[in-house]
Amino acid sequence: MAKFEGFEERVIYRTRFQGARLDFRGRTCFQRYDYCEFVKTTFLIDEATQSLAFTNCVFEDCNIDHLDSIEGRSLLARDNTFMAPIEQRKAEFEKRLADALARRTDREQGP
Repeated sequence: MAKFEGFEERVIYRTRFQGARLDFRGRTCFQRYDYCEFVKTTFLIDEATQSLAFTNCVFEDCNIDHLDSIEGRSLLARDNTFMAPIEQRKAEFEKRLADALARRTDREQGP
């Protein structure tokens, strides 16, 4: 934690949040999340939220699928990764696997 010009800024580094509820509504946060992982986390952010940063974070199965930087409100979002819900990724994997097995079977049977 560092103090600058009368306010306190919190830097959260390499922390995993699972099933958390982070409520930033109506607040000036002075918080920065660097290299954090958010799994099944609910984010509450509104038009009054200010001074909040997410850099190099991973968002998996959260209620958001993107974050935009808004300079006028000091909201920073840079180099973050958003992953689809695990159920969706599992279904996509199973479909690709079934397609690959079908192609393999077709090749083995030949003309």
